Amino acid sequence: MSKTLYGTVDIILGEDTYTLKPTLAAVRAIEAHFGGLRGASQALNALSVDGCAVIIAGGAGLAGKDAEAVAEKVWQAGVVDVAVQLNAYLAALYNPKGPDSGKDQPAAA
Repeated sequence: MSKTLYGTVDIILGEDTYTLKPTLAAVRAIEAHFGGLRGASQALNALSVDGCAVIIAGGAGLAGKDAEAVAEKVWQAGVVDVAVQLNAYLAALYNPKGPDSGKDQPAAA
């Protein structure tokens, strides 16, 4: 079973939906801002509007003005609700292969 979609999370902010994908590029963008995934987790626990926006922008691959606009949308949507949704995404970044280890035996030829 392919794990390529494991950890993909849709975040709804007002009328906009952002699809956050668990990619290495997203991890690197988030780590660059927070100094690691632990820092991102701490930003969520602190209910940081800007922290949530950075995680969303990194996960959705946003840059420039598109990324800058996310903070206002997070604030309007309510940072508590957004942070709760982002916890599942961060958990997927910590464990990108998913909770299942797969089959014990390879498929028969």
